[in-house]
Amino acid sequence: MTGEVIDAIAVLRPPTWPSAHIRRRRGEPAMSNHTAEEPWARQHDEPKGIAIIGGGPAGLVAAIALARRGIATTVFERDTHPEMAPRFNPDRSYTIDITGHGLQALRHIDATGHFDDRLLPFRGIQYGGRVVEDWPGPGWTGARGDILRALTAVISDRHKDAVHVEYGCRVSEVGVLTGAVSYTPPGGEPMTRQFDLVVGADGAGSVVRDAMQRRVPGFTVARKSLPNYLTMIALDRLVDQLDETYLQALATRPFCVAGAIPGDDESDRPRWFCGIGTRRPLSFSSAAAARAYLQQHSPRVLDLASDAAVAAFADRTCYHIGQKLTCSRLDGGRAVLLGDAAGPFPPIGQGVNAAMEAAVALDRSIGTAEPSATGLSGAAQRYSAVWKPELDAISWISEKMLFENRLHTLRANLTMRWGINPIGRAKSEDIPWSRVQADARRWGPLWW
Repeated sequence: MTGEVIDAIAVLRPPTWPSAHIRRRRGEPAMSNHTAEEPWARQHDEPKGIAIIGGGPAGLVAAIALARRGIATTVFERDTHPEMAPRFNPDRSYTIDITGHGLQALRHIDATGHFDDRLLPFRGIQYGGRVVEDWPGPGWTGARGDILRALTAVISDRHKDAVHVEYGCRVSEVGVLTGAVSYTPPGGEPMTRQFDLVVGADGAGSVVRDAMQRRVPGFTVARKSLPNYLTMIALDRLVDQLDETYLQALATRPFCVAGAIPGDDESDRPRWFCGIGTRRPLSFSSAAAARAYLQQHSPRVLDLASDAAVAAFADRTCYHIGQKLTCSRLDGGRAVLLGDAAGPFPPIGQGVNAAMEAAVALDRSIGTAEPSATGLSGAAQRYSAVWKPELDAISWISEKMLFENRLHTLRANLTMRWGINPIGRAKSEDIPWSRVQADARRWGPLWW
């Protein structure tokens, strides 16, 4: 996302008014219909507000950013509160690094201090004890649960009046043309509420996107399956040899990258996990077969994993993470898509970073809108026009970095060694992904 574009949009007329919903919670009187300072009052009907379906990183960043403008949101999240849920899933808990584009988003919502308190600092990537990629700016690593806990802490500390999160809610249907959200609260009866805008931040299996595909004329979804598979193994021995402020590349074929997440308590040592990426699904008949595989392809993993960890790895599910999805647009009716709901792509270490930056782009677009259903639909269209080229560029980049692809590995190694790897610039907060793609295009067949 170019800073020039989004900043130019944001300065037009960013609203700073508190919504009627927030004023009621504060016990303040409603403003007169003739008060020029209250744009909501120009509407004949009480505003119905904004719903965010999904309380992941994209949804929570969007809610916090809008709260800072005085705009209230209701977030529907099917899982329990992050403080009540496990911080990680040992089957899938790869380490997430928050860098440039994510850093930009956290600065936008003033949340860097909360991440300093709850995640590990990130300094780059090491391979064989040597730094192969340096990250000079602020950055963090942790599990998805760590990220959610940091964001929910921002809400509880600063925005309890503006952000209402309904945990344990199952959204069954979204009227993308009407703004109706049908859901079942925990232990309650099914109900439906109306909203001026519905934000779909509900992941790759998005209910909102499915409804848009059914109801919005011209909205299409293209799907593609790429050969990327991932199996996790816990590293539970000799990890004091590793620097937890770096991701640790342990092998390239298969793709093995280890990372640390904070321990359960402040006094606990960080926990280490390694994702083993392959072009075909892994399966083993026994722990001995898994050990033989690791001995052949990544003996360093065996140095760091106990016999129990290897046995668990042998039984673990190998997940297909190469599903790619491209939407013809990101808005339709009274709905708009964020994060993986807008377009999941194979992992390149930028999924959460991109999702959080998308939330900032939406917030800046809403900041120029009239506070009505029509105004918010226009904001969703502006967001789609600005963000879709960036999302398409990230998706394109993801196809150039497939696991165990000899051409991709050779190309990356050579261009990094020669200092001409355009993809290496993708983490920079001030370089849009669309520019990275354009620079790669100039190299012709080498990248295209």
